[in-house]
Amino acid sequence: MILQAAMAEQQAHQLEENLQLVDAQITELEEFNRNLKTLRDSKEKEMLSQLGKRVYIKTKIEDREKLFVEVGAGVVVKKTPEETIKIVSNQISRLQEAKVQILSQLNVHHTQLQEFLEMVR
Repeated sequence: MILQAAMAEQQAHQLEENLQLVDAQITELEEFNRNLKTLRDSKEKEMLSQLGKRVYIKTKIEDREKLFVEVGAGVVVKKTPEETIKIVSNQISRLQEAKVQILSQLNVHHTQLQEFLEMVR
């Protein structure tokens, strides 16, 4: 019984770490979506573009209707801001569904741990 409790606790800990990662990804994608909407709605002709770790360069916006999106394996395709916003929104939805599943599994493990504690008392 102690071994089962330890396993349930370990699994719960792993799920909590996964939950934190999913939450961080959701937050990052939501911020990215807001930035895409700002770009789409802005009339500005220049912006700061990030080159890497806290390094930016001033860039001119020549065509805000063509974004270059990496889709995997080094493949880059042209997308409009609207298409990109839709892609990011779908990613957020999938992550939120994964979050619900993780929370459900976490609840099961917490219930098991409570039951083990009750048996020990």
